[in-house]
Amino acid sequence: MTTSMAHNPPKRCSKCNEFFTIPMHASVNTKKCKCNDIKEDLFIDMDGVLVDYDLAVEGLSEEEAIKTRRTPGFFKDLKPMENAIWGFHKLAQKYNVYILSTPSWSTPTSWTEKVIWTDRNIGSAAEKKIILCHNKGLFKGRALIDDRTVNGVEEFKGEHIHFGSEKFPDWKAVLEYLL
Repeated sequence: MTTSMAHNPPKRCSKCNEFFTIPMHASVNTKKCKCNDIKEDLFIDMDGVLVDYDLAVEGLSEEEAIKTRRTPGFFKDLKPMENAIWGFHKLAQKYNVYILSTPSWSTPTSWTEKVIWTDRNIGSAAEKKIILCHNKGLFKGRALIDDRTVNGVEEFKGEHIHFGSEKFPDWKAVLEYLL
């Protein structure tokens, strides 16, 4: 095996089952085989997009909400947003879907709990596809579905689909746009 093969292993196309390689200089979201099947990278935020973060602190004072968010176990036990799990799986049929989330510095357990939540609620479709980062502007893809514009969202190299906005109020609107 040559050195380049050791660092650039062949991939198998999910459509035609042929092996192909991605040139070392190619961007992360360039995946081509003989049938020219291309799957673009798509990133989805967790809190407020996949996970109903606000529901867990609804009706609490700001002080109580902060205390609740800092409680170990908070992140792993949150409820999914309506149609979020179904939407994730639908998008995964067309895109390479990654979860791109900013964990809480003040709640160190949030890092692990976000992975636990993903495993419990999405399962193997998201295995090894969760990225925890405080600067989403480091990433490039077809789009980032996020309910906020902080943590580098405005510097993301691709389209920002502003979840919860007038244009994209829910998962149904997002799916109609992307599929």
